[in-house]
Amino acid sequence: MAPKYLVHFPKPLLEDLVNGRWLPVVGAGMSLNAKLPPPAKMPLWSELGKSFADELMDYSPTSVLDGISAYEHEFGRARLIERLVELLHLDRVQPGSAHKEFCSLPFDIVCTTNFDFLLEKQYDMERQDNRTVHPVVDEDQLSINVGATGTLLLKLHGDVRHPKRLVVTEADYDGFLTNYPLIATYLSNLLITKTAVFIGYSLEDPDFRQIWQVVASRLGKTRRMAYAVMVNAKPGDIARFERRGVKVVNLPGTRERSGAVLAEAFAELREYRREHAGPTLKATEEGPLEQFLLPRDAMSRLCLFATPLDVLPFYRENVFPLAEAAGFVPVTAADVVNLGESVSAKIDTLIDRAAVMVVDASSSNTQFELGLALARAQETGERPNRRRLEVIPVVTEFSQLPTPTLGHFVIERPAVLSEDSPFVQDLGMHLQRLADGMGLAQRQEPRRLLEAREYRAAVISAMTLLETTLRQRLNKAPRDAVRRPMSMRQLLDLAREQGIVQENFGRISEWTKLRNDAVHTGRPVTRNDAKLVVEGVERIVDRA
Repeated sequence: MAPKYLVHFPKPLLEDLVNGRWLPVVGAGMSLNAKLPPPAKMPLWSELGKSFADELMDYSPTSVLDGISAYEHEFGRARLIERLVELLHLDRVQPGSAHKEFCSLPFDIVCTTNFDFLLEKQYDMERQDNRTVHPVVDEDQLSINVGATGTLLLKLHGDVRHPKRLVVTEADYDGFLTNYPLIATYLSNLLITKTAVFIGYSLEDPDFRQIWQVVASRLGKTRRMAYAVMVNAKPGDIARFERRGVKVVNLPGTRERSGAVLAEAFAELREYRREHAGPTLKATEEGPLEQFLLPRDAMSRLCLFATPLDVLPFYRENVFPLAEAAGFVPVTAADVVNLGESVSAKIDTLIDRAAVMVVDASSSNTQFELGLALARAQETGERPNRRRLEVIPVVTEFSQLPTPTLGHFVIERPAVLSEDSPFVQDLGMHLQRLADGMGLAQRQEPRRLLEAREYRAAVISAMTLLETTLRQRLNKAPRDAVRRPMSMRQLLDLAREQGIVQENFGRISEWTKLRNDAVHTGRPVTRNDAKLVVEGVERIVDRA
């Protein structure tokens, strides 16, 4: 199905998304799509102010903030917070479809001015039993390293669980920069390097406007453009945003359908990011780099390994060669540099591009990645040429799996690893079975890409097929003796000795150069060149 809302997002904003440079700022409007039993509904900021004003005697507030401040003065802060809990339905409200799709986007940091816990609830549901959202309310939390996994949720205005930290009255707003200078500085620093994207936000909060002005005064015209995602915005609202340096992404729809519109838009953004994120990954070795350059719907040979650092050398030495011998291209997140700055985006892209993922679930970080992989394996997308992601959980007797692994081949390994462990042979044999199951589709993939006019991808796929075929035909060492498979040059020399590629040896060298130029220089590949390589490889493979 063709995207419906992507056309409304400027190209530079989409590029920032792909490169991990978005800083989402979620406001009260996002909560309108939350789920509540009828007739209850989440209030707008103005409706919240009216509810407080209606309970005041002989007082007509001039603004929402004035009404809330007067309410606190009249009845005290404890009663104010209790009333907020009631009006926001915090005891029964649940995230809606817009929250679900938003939380599927891989953001390292999300800011919110909301007092509720809808984002936390949805992130917890997204990752099932493995908590991966790290709410930050107080300044002393900024210095705590919560690890590379999950999303840091910066709650600028606090929440009702932290009454002293709540920013809800005039005095709270007036004292924000003075009382919380570290949070203000942290946010200002983020706005220097990231593109702020306001969602369900009115820009009326005085503290954020102060910080935005500080950034503007320091950077002037070099301040990054900010954007506001709105549904059916009025011309006056658009003009007000643009006067403050914020461009409006105005999505068609009605207020009643705003949650559904945002949900569809977030889903399209997620797929767009995954579709275009491959080239943002730069691998330290050529094999993975080639796979990143293939179209997203092409058959992949990537075998992604997620292991604790202390056992990674063992996997590289003993398991990676078995994956290569089976025809896969092993890679870890540490082998890849992300042109953007988002760790979450890199992991999401690697999982999206992998055919197989081996997860040693013996640490909290890899358990988190296992949860991501299992969730991705359940997704049904519009990629008919790609098989479902195969996930291989590796566990020890001490592992606590965060999610059910029903339907996946789980391998148990000893707590103390050794190269002669049956675990290594079992994992190697399973990788070979998976590779054998992919054989026919991989054999047809270069031809399919050629007919789809993906000429560079067709050449890369054909040469990978040739290397895999020769490796499986010639590299027949016993599995317990396999360490590092032969290089492509060694394979070609041995194949020529055995008469497999003797008459095509010179052509294969030309094809290899063409493939290398396509990978490393971005040189365009013509249809005729791609056709020669694909047809030549097909003839060799048929005889091998």
